[in-house]
Order: sequence, then C-alpha cells, then structure tokens
Amino acid sequence: MLRFFKYLLIVLVLLIGLGVALFIASVEDEPLVVATSATQVDDADSVKELIEQIKQSVRDRTLDQQIPLTENQLNSLVGFLQRAKAQFHGQANITPLASSLSASYQLPPNPVGRYVNFSALILPGQGLQLDEVRLGSIVLPGKQTLATLVWLADWWTNSTIASQFVQQIDSIRMFQGSMVIAMRPLDAFLRNLKDLKRDIGEETDLSLATAHYLRFLAELDVGQRPTAQSLARFIQPLFAEALSRSNQATAAEENEAAIMALATFAGHHRFASFIGDIQPKPKRVAVPRNMPTLMHRTDLSQHFIFSAAIKVLSEQGLTAAIGEFKELMDRGAGGSGYSFVDLAADHAGVKFALVATDEKTAFALQRLLSENASESSFFPDTSGLPENLNKSEFTKTFKQVDSPEYKRLLDEIDQRISLLPVSRLPPAR
Repeated sequence: MLRFFKYLLIVLVLLIGLGVALFIASVEDEPLVVATSATQVDDADSVKELIEQIKQSVRDRTLDQQIPLTENQLNSLVGFLQRAKAQFHGQANITPLASSLSASYQLPPNPVGRYVNFSALILPGQGLQLDEVRLGSIVLPGKQTLATLVWLADWWTNSTIASQFVQQIDSIRMFQGSMVIAMRPLDAFLRNLKDLKRDIGEETDLSLATAHYLRFLAELDVGQRPTAQSLARFIQPLFAEALSRSNQATAAEENEAAIMALATFAGHHRFASFIGDIQPKPKRVAVPRNMPTLMHRTDLSQHFIFSAAIKVLSEQGLTAAIGEFKELMDRGAGGSGYSFVDLAADHAGVKFALVATDEKTAFALQRLLSENASESSFFPDTSGLPENLNKSEFTKTFKQVDSPEYKRLLDEIDQRISLLPVSRLPPAR
C-alpha cells in the first residue's frame, strides 16, 4: 500500500510538472495578434446576413445546407469578443488554400511572459480538417488535437454531441476572403442537443426561486390589461415580493431569480433554457397579454430586460459588447439604425442588474423598488440622444467606436444613469 501511494505521488508530481512546463512553453513575451476591435466591428452589419442564414438553416433542418461565411463576418465576431474582453485579440484570414484563426490573450504581470498565443490552420475539403495548432511555441498535429477536443467535450457532457457536431460538416470550400460550409441536415443533431439540455438540467435554488417569481408575474392583473403597461408596474410588485422573501444575506440571490423570471416573462421565454424547467404550466409559456414598455416603447423595455438578464448570466463586459454589437448591426440596409437611446437602455439594464445582485445594495434596491412604481427610479432621461443613424451617418458623426466623439456620448449616458436612484443607494454596512 505504501508503494502504491509512493507511485501515485510520483505520477501526480510528473503531471503537475508537465502542466507547468506546457504553460511556460505556451506563454510568450510578444502578442501574435495586434488588432483594433473598433475597426473589426465596423462591418458588424454584415453579420446580420449570417444570422439570417443560420436561422434559415434551423427552419430547414431536414435539408442539406450551404452556409456562406466571409472574412469580414468572422473578424466582426472576433472584434465583438475583443470588445467584451479587452485582453483578447484575434484575427481570421480566409484564402483558397487554407484559413487561419489566430488569437492572443494578455496575462496579468508575471515572470514567465505576458501573452498566450494561439493559432489554428483549417484546410478546405471533406469534413472539418484541422492541419496544425500552435499554442505558444508548442506545435500540435491538427487531426489528433481535434479528436482530443471532441473526446473531452463528449466526456464532459456525457454524450456524443461534439462528435455529432463535427459529423454535421460535410465539406468546406474556400475562396479569397470567404468560404462555404456544406452542412448535413440538422434535424437529428438539434433534437439530440435539446435532449442533452434536458438531461443535464437540474433543480437548483435559482431555478426554484425563478419558478416562484415567474408564477407570481403570470398571476399579476397588470399583465392581463388590454393595453401595454409600463415595465415599472411589473417591477414594483415583483421586488416587493422579493423583499418579503429576503433578508440582508439572501437579497442578492432573490434579485437574481427575480430578474431571470422577468426576462423569461417579459423578454423572451427562451431565457428559461439557462435556468431549467420553470414554466408554471406544462407546455405553456407564461407571457403578458401585451409586452411592457419603457418611455412608451416596447423596444426599450426589451433592451433593458435582455441586458439585465445577460448581466446576471455573464459578466458586465460581455453584456455591454452585445448591446453595442446589436446597434452596429442595425446600421446596415433594412436595420433600424444605430440608436444611442437603445444603448442607454442596455447600459441601464446592466447597472440595474449590478446593483440588484451586489450584496451591499441588493436589499436596499428591493426596498426602493417595492415603494416606487416610477420608471425614473431605474431608467435614465434619453432626451437629445441620437437615433436611427445609418452606417454613413454614424461614420460621418462618430467615425468609429472608440473615437473621442463616441466615447463622449457613452460617458454622458453613463453619467445620466449614475444620477438614478438605483445608482445612488447607500451600501449596507
């Protein structure tokens, strides 16, 4: 027995040593990629075409699919990631011979190095062919790396969903600046994905609390009115209910559940997918008779709710980047135009969620909202903010995101939000 533990200790030391060696070999002093996210997301409007193509593929799930993808679309998505996480830089290049994905991630100051660099080379042809993967100075064979990643994903999910996804790719054709991905029918894969999501879902404190608040919202009289009602008329009783179930220590968790219930009820029922089986009645979606409004606009209520929910599910940078990227997409033909009013609603939703889920302010927020049915307690004045800017108008006035003019207007929006009652709550001691 003593010998067994001795060998086990040696194996553990070797594994730890191997891990440390791999980390050191993957870290470098200089970044592989230096890209400006403001330039990359300038073509965000082109991503709308890709999204519509993917939606169409889901609708036509029983048919073979041809999905076109351009270099500009890929780099716009990479730029979005960079907007969400400033330490990340990425670049995509598509040629007839091969396509490359490269990325650099900046680490905190350390004696080993500042950047983890990654690159992968994808070849045209049948299926998904990974030619080479580089992690810092480490060069890995593409075929074996792909097989390992697929195996790990299958093992992690206790399924074969990753293997199925790779098998969905029939072929990839590449041109200068674009590619076409031929996909096999998605029907079986999407059904298996839905089954997997159901199998791995589990009942948690968050899902139980969210189900309670969703049932509470569904029973409110205000939700059955024949005309659209202010979102404040839902938030006031919702957070009064949260207050009745909370104390100083549990308020943040209750608020998190309340926000997710509000997002499922008055945003989109698919937010429930992130929580679990929370609908009050089987096979029926709880929804108000008319979607609520902010400033008499349904779209602003949606922006606010979506941003608050995404903040609960993720980190602040991602939520802000999603809102900004959506507005950049809307500048293109057929879009509603870039709206700083929509962006103000996004930022207000993020701030609302931050205050609601902060243990220092969560209980005070409940008290404030339970006594106040006014939008002005959580939604800013948007007068004078530009709206409906197409791409040329946006470029003429603001040049690009991150320009001084653009940042000045964002600062003004955040300043208005900072003056709201929800932003000025005293922290608990």
